[in-house]
Amino acid sequence: MNHTIVELTGIKVYRNRQLTLNIEQLSVAAGELVAVAGPNGAGKSTLLQVINMLLPYQQGVLKLFGRDISQTGREDARCNSSMMFQETLLVNGTVYDNVALPLNFRNYTQTEIEEQVAAALKNFHCQHLAERQAKQLSGGEVQRVGLARALVYQPKLLLLDEPFAALDTATRTAILGDLKQVAVANRITVLLVSHNFNDVLSFADRVVVLADGRMIQDDCPEVVLRRPVNLEVANLVDMDNILPCQVETDGREAIVRLAGGVAFRQNKPVPVGAAACCLPGDAVYILNRSSALRRQPLVTINGTIAGITPGIGAYKVRVESSSLSLTMRAPREQATGLISGSQVEVAFNPDEVQLIC
Repeated sequence: MNHTIVELTGIKVYRNRQLTLNIEQLSVAAGELVAVAGPNGAGKSTLLQVINMLLPYQQGVLKLFGRDISQTGREDARCNSSMMFQETLLVNGTVYDNVALPLNFRNYTQTEIEEQVAAALKNFHCQHLAERQAKQLSGGEVQRVGLARALVYQPKLLLLDEPFAALDTATRTAILGDLKQVAVANRITVLLVSHNFNDVLSFADRVVVLADGRMIQDDCPEVVLRRPVNLEVANLVDMDNILPCQVETDGREAIVRLAGGVAFRQNKPVPVGAAACCLPGDAVYILNRSSALRRQPLVTINGTIAGITPGIGAYKVRVESSSLSLTMRAPREQATGLISGSQVEVAFNPDEVQLIC
């Protein structure tokens, strides 16, 4: 049974009389790896600061480890929580000294300090840096040491406010991989704020999307990526195709009309005011005469290849018709045989379309 580590109910935060955070209900269970995403000013950092008891809230209830922190358990919550900010501040001294700091504050014995510092440094592959001066570290080394310091006293909750944003992709991916391994092995609950959705996909098993201080979507990364609830989330995840449309209801079905007379039916519920449809690039296919895909209920469009962008694993191919422009993600072996300016027939399954407002 998963115990609830974080629970917010009716939390409201005001700044200069403006409502900046309004969380009706959010629960995070022990061991969950949760990404908090959203545009600038969405309230992501505010949420983490409230959970870390650094920022007061004016309404609502915050429970950490099952206790209302306004009544009791605040000190226990602090002892079981850790947070890293956008800038990891290491103090003068060696890496060992920095990682040992939280243990010294908590009056651990010297033997305990030596054992736990060594284990924390090993977890993040920086044991060779133990005697290095903290001010001499590279950016990636600073973040690894920062994680070792944040987890050296074995907290149950780790809050990360984009501490890896300034790192290159390879370093960031490697550090997140090590963190995920440590968190899963020790059943640490992690809330990670990130603007990079690739980080979200590789690290989190759940995504909470904020906008204007409110939660607008809460689901697994795959659903948020392919089924965004509105235009704001679609732009956040860099949806390949966001196509203006008109939607007509016909009993239980909806008829979706795109530019150029392209139309198809959808059996799924239609959001009120839907005016665009999202279509992932890997749901658009190039057809040939023998394609087995023709047996499916497809929407087909004839167009011209207007651009090909190489990528790892998949290429982005832009196909333009007289009225529509579609981006598809084609496997490398297929894309390398394509030529800009050539005519193609592309298709997609209506079931892959997500209607949004």
